Amino acid sequence: MGRHLDTERHQAAGETPGRSRWLAAITVGAITLVAIGAGAAWALDPFAPSCDTVEEYTLAADGAIVPALGRVLSDADPHALGCASFEISAAGAGDVAGRLGKGADAPDLWIPDSSSWVSRAALTAAGAVDVLSGAVATSPVVLAAAPGSLPVPQSWTDALRLDGLRLGNPLDTGLAQGPMKSALAEGPQDEAAFAEVRGALVPLAQAESARADAEPTGSALLDEVVRDGSVAVTTEQQVLDYGKRHGDALAPVVPATGTHLLDYPLVVTSPAPDRHYKAREAARALDAALRAGPAQAILRDEGFRPPSAASFASGRGVGSVTALRAADPDAEARALGSWALMALPIRTLVAIDTSGSMEYREGDRSRMELTVEAAIAGSRLFPDSAQCGLWAFSTGLGGGSQDYLPLVPIRRMNEIVDGKTQRETLVAQAPRTGELVGGGTGLYDTTLAAFRTVQSSYDPRAVNSVIVLTDGENEDVDSISERQLLDTLAREQDPARPVIIVTIGITDDADAATLAEISRVTGGSSYVAKEPADIANVFVNALAHRGAGAR
Repeated sequence: MGRHLDTERHQAAGETPGRSRWLAAITVGAITLVAIGAGAAWALDPFAPSCDTVEEYTLAADGAIVPALGRVLSDADPHALGCASFEISAAGAGDVAGRLGKGADAPDLWIPDSSSWVSRAALTAAGAVDVLSGAVATSPVVLAAAPGSLPVPQSWTDALRLDGLRLGNPLDTGLAQGPMKSALAEGPQDEAAFAEVRGALVPLAQAESARADAEPTGSALLDEVVRDGSVAVTTEQQVLDYGKRHGDALAPVVPATGTHLLDYPLVVTSPAPDRHYKAREAARALDAALRAGPAQAILRDEGFRPPSAASFASGRGVGSVTALRAADPDAEARALGSWALMALPIRTLVAIDTSGSMEYREGDRSRMELTVEAAIAGSRLFPDSAQCGLWAFSTGLGGGSQDYLPLVPIRRMNEIVDGKTQRETLVAQAPRTGELVGGGTGLYDTTLAAFRTVQSSYDPRAVNSVIVLTDGENEDVDSISERQLLDTLAREQDPARPVIIVTIGITDDADAATLAEISRVTGGSSYVAKEPADIANVFVNALAHRGAGAR
């Protein structure tokens, strides 16, 4: 489950450029590196021979390694790079994985923080995802705190229980996955050990769900650690880089069991086959340049370890550590799935059928009254961090050919508008659906409109969904067809911005087969309340499992 890291023999010193977002344009005739917002630039010999044509390639890289890449490429021998130009941009691994799935805006090349992203991205990518080589650099995952303030934890499982630990979001970065992977790797591979790790993640996931904004990263996160005395999950490289500007304000700590290594692979990701082949050839030259002695010296100066993960000879960083390697990838996937369900807030648009059949009475109450009761009860289950909106729908309800009527826009449950919280507004507006009963079931147009509404205002930190409650089948003869709806949902579903549709059929009168297909094509779930009295229980169950298949 682990291996010991040796000590590196050589270290290079040098100046470090500013740390802002970088854009690097590299050609064989001249190399210019522009630090956006910093105004810095470097250039090679302008008299170097040039190519007749220069092919430009985009390279998306983890933000921590972008400055080092800029220095390497600005110092590189232009002849060794071939007739190619590389435009470098900082991008989160989760963002790039989503872009690869969509196919649009996909970079030609990619250097994520961890090779684990490659297999995940390949599952949904529109084109080939091709690892050219292994790590171009490495860095151990560490804990950062004020010097002397943090005793060495016995394990990563213990570290996950530290008060106020700043973990980040494992769904977005390989760095935040590091402690989870290390904790799974350091213990026995059984259900008891898995349950212990998952239990340690619960309060961290719940804290992530309650956050209004994303956790800061990089130097911004370390600034907060210095100010508030907390403990952050980061890398040895980021602590060393921070120390260049702030001295010994922070110290890296690794649990006694060892740690996970980030490995920064070079990946070819251009989706078009012809372009992919050309990008692969350019990547070979880039890979050779990154592995050459001068480039490795720059990477060491920037705080990165070499591909071998050998530690720094001068005593920088955490020294020689054991590299933990998880023995069960399935356990990692399960842990990430558990995190997603616990950490991702609910963001949903509830669409309630108000067609005439909802007036049918079951005992002393109508289907509509039971549905309203279920919606009100469900709204009380939402935490304050949840976002929810409400529509009613039946043929022509919105005027003309529009079958849906927006009643409450999507807002956080604790947001106050006109002196009322969103929760209070939803509870007050839900009974209004009972006043709108009439007409036919405008299912297809409403479902597509609701899907597009949620997608257009997508929140990347939440499970974005539509919940449709209906007791019938589509009765709008002027609407799109079932086939058109399903094809459009499949075509417009964006892997980078997934929106699931949860359908709830009310009694056996509902078109259960079609509702199931609508949910299936978007990765959602479908339920049927066979008896009107079951509506409340089914609605609560749908809320509890709203994340299944969402990410």
